[in-house]
Amino acid sequence: MAAKIQEQWQHWVCPRVQLGDECRSSSDLGFTFVGELHRDCCDLTRIRAEASSCGRDSNNFESLPQRYLIRHYFENTKTTYQMLEEPSGFCLYGYLTALMVLAWHNLPEHAADALRHIYVARHLLGHYHSFDFVESSSWPVSSFLVLVNFHAGGTWIPLNSAPDYAHPGQFGPAFYYERLAWRGTAEAAKPAPGTAPFFRLPGESPPTEWRGLGSRLSQRRHLVVWQFCIHTSTAGEAVTMITRFLNDDYNIEFRGNSLATQLCANYRPSLCASGRNLHFLDWLSARFEALSAAFQCFAEIFRSASVAQAEDTSLAELSASFQQEMMPQLLEAEPRMFGCAPSLQFGVGCCGMQPSLPKLNIDSNGLPILQYVPRDDRTRFLEGFVELGMDERNIVAANNAYLAEEVAWQTGLRIPTLRIHGLHTNATYFPLRNSEVLVSRPGTSGGWQECVLDRFVDANPQYALRFVQFTNLLNPDTTEEVYNNTLSYRSLSQFRAVVGFPYDTSLMFFWEFFSMNMPTFVPFQLWHWGVFGQHTRPDLEQPRIFPDEGLVRSSLVPEEDRLPYSPFFDGFGPLDVERSVFWSKFTDWAMFPHVQYFQSVPDLMVQLTTTDLQAVSSSMKNFNEECLMKSIRAWQYVVERWLSLEAFTA
Repeated sequence: MAAKIQEQWQHWVCPRVQLGDECRSSSDLGFTFVGELHRDCCDLTRIRAEASSCGRDSNNFESLPQRYLIRHYFENTKTTYQMLEEPSGFCLYGYLTALMVLAWHNLPEHAADALRHIYVARHLLGHYHSFDFVESSSWPVSSFLVLVNFHAGGTWIPLNSAPDYAHPGQFGPAFYYERLAWRGTAEAAKPAPGTAPFFRLPGESPPTEWRGLGSRLSQRRHLVVWQFCIHTSTAGEAVTMITRFLNDDYNIEFRGNSLATQLCANYRPSLCASGRNLHFLDWLSARFEALSAAFQCFAEIFRSASVAQAEDTSLAELSASFQQEMMPQLLEAEPRMFGCAPSLQFGVGCCGMQPSLPKLNIDSNGLPILQYVPRDDRTRFLEGFVELGMDERNIVAANNAYLAEEVAWQTGLRIPTLRIHGLHTNATYFPLRNSEVLVSRPGTSGGWQECVLDRFVDANPQYALRFVQFTNLLNPDTTEEVYNNTLSYRSLSQFRAVVGFPYDTSLMFFWEFFSMNMPTFVPFQLWHWGVFGQHTRPDLEQPRIFPDEGLVRSSLVPEEDRLPYSPFFDGFGPLDVERSVFWSKFTDWAMFPHVQYFQSVPDLMVQLTTTDLQAVSSSMKNFNEECLMKSIRAWQYVVERWLSLEAFTA
């Protein structure tokens, strides 16, 4: 029977079969079956009413606008797409099960044939596992079974799930708090701020009384924080934490120069650039991006006058332009601090200021350190990053623990983590819309979830709750979801709960909803949901640097003392389950306590009606408040470091 199923439906995966040929490589495999999945997304009532038209049943699947799946599998590959007008009878997971039965039957005598079947089964899961809802079906297979047998190389392993797989946050916040401690990082080796007894490192027990340099001042010190960025998530956190919780001790003035014009106004005081600064930084950003290898394709396809001119501009010239235009503003105010962009290449390229200036450069990274760095410059850039991180005039931190561990794996430099609390939402969980569950922006990996959720609700008409897609709250003709300012945080906090399908190791929406104490549900299988995204792009994996002679590299952590697996993952090939299981525990989804995990869509539907959500929200609130005290002390340490630096350089 399995062989018959495979023969009947193989053309849905291998179009060459219809031409009397066979698929000999992975590039020959196609995604014709997506048309059947799209058909399944359509509301049957709407189909009958609109003469077989699907309408706009899935804002995440639909071809107009091309948001996720159609765009990814067809538009981006310039492949013709046409949704089926009539059901074909193809069953995705039934076909996948047949392939695994054939693989089991062929082992061990015909290992090559078995591995071919397993690889096609993996192909059916989609890029980034975008069609991986196998656990929500009644078929006796799983993506873990597929992948573990692919990597076994000829030995059948009857495992449908990872043994003893669990998340640190299920056992409390201790694992996460260890990631927030500064002891053992590069910052711990720098001179402690204040006078004896010195101000303690973040993560250590605080002194019984304030004994830092700031406690001796009769008046609040006036600090000017000059900030610029291309995304305000990390810079906005500094503004929120310092102005709300350190205002009694310091008179801090923020001078924002953010280019994220649709986000910077979310913070008070505003971080938006304006006037001449806005025009100059916009010019600078466009030319900087054109220098990056990541933007070369963009420059070739969408060549404009400004981009074309940028090709003749070097990074050194951009840095010189920055210093000529912006440095006079920095010299106007004393004392001063500098906050740079979450894109380290953008920040370092432009923040290369005169070393004689007494300054503390705070670089809170939210992206991989090689983001935007041309390949030929990467080794030199990593060495410069290490030198910057070891310089006592700088504080280099990550806004999530995964990135901090990734930096240590790639460079041997351990940097601390400063959690983003997201208090700029100014909202808290208040479930006025108690019968509605919000589903956050899914990304490509979760583009099919809307169809799956809707079909389960259709099959259970007595179910009392309704799923509301975040993308459906937006203008239906837009694909702008991240830089959107049409929704209020208060309105989002009124849903019964939020369901997230992670498409990166950490996301701003998670921090924001968690800060609102809003019950958050995510898939338990984080080994494939939480490891794909911007933080783990495989093209940013190399090079790495290791200890060597010289003042800078001699103190780096040797390779044998770093984490054993690469933290970068390719969403297009077979996922290495051993690596992904290991690294998934460093994602925010796994480390934060009180996150609610579901094994399948039916499990999610049950939990949403049986879980004491008020108790969950209360536990989240307690954790947030406890963690907030640790973060306040960390930001106090940052400011004290600056004061000590000013005294040292005066």
